[in-house]
Amino acid sequence: MFEAWFRNTEPIKLEPYKGDLKGVDGWLSREGVFYRCNYVDHSIYADKLCKKYGYQLLNSFPLSMNGEYTLEKKGWAKISNGKVHYANEKPLSKKQLDFLFDYFICNGYSVNEYNELVRMQEVPAPF
Repeated sequence: MFEAWFRNTEPIKLEPYKGDLKGVDGWLSREGVFYRCNYVDHSIYADKLCKKYGYQLLNSFPLSMNGEYTLEKKGWAKISNGKVHYANEKPLSKKQLDFLFDYFICNGYSVNEYNELVRMQEVPAPF
């Protein structure tokens, strides 16, 4: 219930975001296209993005998480509270990394923090 207080009440627009990257949350496609959303609305946007892109939901989590799980398995990255979340078995694309470089710089991260993210792409995920 407390979470709903923060929820954006504006209609959901699935248009790529082109504005200032300072403090924004959202979903980043493999092609480097960013869809901004409020940090409590990731699952709502994930479901809408899955519909937009014709992805069949992967049913591995409680219903409210299936859209997020599906996007991450398709290689999308979730940006939430300044952290980047993605399925480690599928490295980030060059276009995603290019976007994230701009995101890191705009949000005051050091180049070393970005370079660490890039290095993580080269190391196989532990099983």
